[in-house]
Amino acid sequence: MLDVQVDEFTLVLQSTRRPNYIEEWKGMAINIIEEFVGLSKIETALGKLEDAKQSLPQGYSNGFSCESAIYYFAIAYHTDFIQMGICIKFSAHAWMEYRKQYESLYGHSIQIHQFLANINKSTLYTSRLSRLDIAIDFINEKVNVNTIYNQLSKKNQVVKTAAGRRNHSVLSAITNNNITSTFYLGSKGKNNKALLRVYDKKKEQVETMGIRYEEAIHYDNWVRFEAVYKGSYAHDLSDKLGNINNDSELKDLLVSALTDRYQFYYAKSDRLTSYSKKMLDLLIQKSFMFSSPSPRMNLLEQSQRHILNGSGLFPYLFKVWRIWGDEGLKKCLAFLYTEFENYEPNDDVIAWLKKYSVLYTNQGYPFK
Repeated sequence: MLDVQVDEFTLVLQSTRRPNYIEEWKGMAINIIEEFVGLSKIETALGKLEDAKQSLPQGYSNGFSCESAIYYFAIAYHTDFIQMGICIKFSAHAWMEYRKQYESLYGHSIQIHQFLANINKSTLYTSRLSRLDIAIDFINEKVNVNTIYNQLSKKNQVVKTAAGRRNHSVLSAITNNNITSTFYLGSKGKNNKALLRVYDKKKEQVETMGIRYEEAIHYDNWVRFEAVYKGSYAHDLSDKLGNINNDSELKDLLVSALTDRYQFYYAKSDRLTSYSKKMLDLLIQKSFMFSSPSPRMNLLEQSQRHILNGSGLFPYLFKVWRIWGDEGLKKCLAFLYTEFENYEPNDDVIAWLKKYSVLYTNQGYPFK
C-alpha cells in the first residue's frame, strides 16, 4: 500500500498595504492574524490561542500557540521587520489534528488546497508557502532503507530528475551497528531548497511512542520518502495548489513534485527501481483517495479496538462463561480487576500518559 500526504508546512502572510509608521505594524499584524484565524477556523479546530512565550519560529519576536497543545503550531510576527510577514507553522501532528477536528466539526474532509482557498478569501493579506513537506509511505511493500542506502553508496543505484539529469545531492545517513534506518539526499543547510529524507517510519514510531504508534505496530514494514521543499520551490508549489480542484489532482501534484527531483535508477541497466516505478504508477490511479487522519490520532480507541477484536480477551471470557456460567464469569472479571490493581506500568506507559493525558482529558471518554 502506498499513501501520499502533506506532512508539515509553513505559510507566510504579507500585508496588502504598508503602514505609514513602524508603530502601526503591530496593530495591522494582529488584524491580519484575527482575519486568518476566522477564515481558517483554527481556534474551532485546535483550541483557543494564547500568547506564545517560547518556541516561536526562528527570527520572530511575537506570536501565538494553542492552549495545552501536545503538537507544534504557531502564528508569529516581528514587531520591527514588516518584510518578514506573519509566519504560520503547522507541524505534521498539528496538521493531522486540524484535519481530524475539521472533518468532525464540518462533516467533510479538508486538504491543503482547500485550506489555502479558505484563507485566501481575505483582502488584508496575500499568502505563500515557505516550506512544504511531501511524504510517500510504502506500507508492507518490503522496501528496505538499509538496502537502498547501500546501493546508492556503492553507486549501484543513482538518483535522477524527471528530466533525466543526475541528482548529485550529498548522501548522508544515520547508521547504527552497520544498519542504516535513515538517509538524506541533500544538505540540511538553511539556504537549501530541496532535501529528501528516506527512513524507517515504523522504527521511528515504535521507538518514540509517536502519534501513529498503535498503527505502526500492526505493519510488517513502513518506509517513508519525505521531500522537503523550501524557498522558490515552495513558492512554485503555492502557485500550483491554487489551481487544484480535487484530491486526485492534489495527489498528482504531490507525487509529481517529489518524483520531479528524486527518481531512483539501477546504474547498469538505467532502469527505474521497483519502488520509484510504484511512485510514478500512482499518477495513473484515478481512483486514489487520501486516507483519513482520524484513526491515526485515536490511540486509546485503537488499543480498545484491539482488545475487543484481536487480543483474545473476549474468546477467553466466552470460554470461561460457557464452562462456569455467569458466576464463573463474574469471578474471572474480579480476578482480572485484582491483577490490574497489582499492575506496575513501565516507562513507555508513563511517557505515553505525559504526552497524551491532557488531550484525552479534554476529549472525554472513548468508551462508546
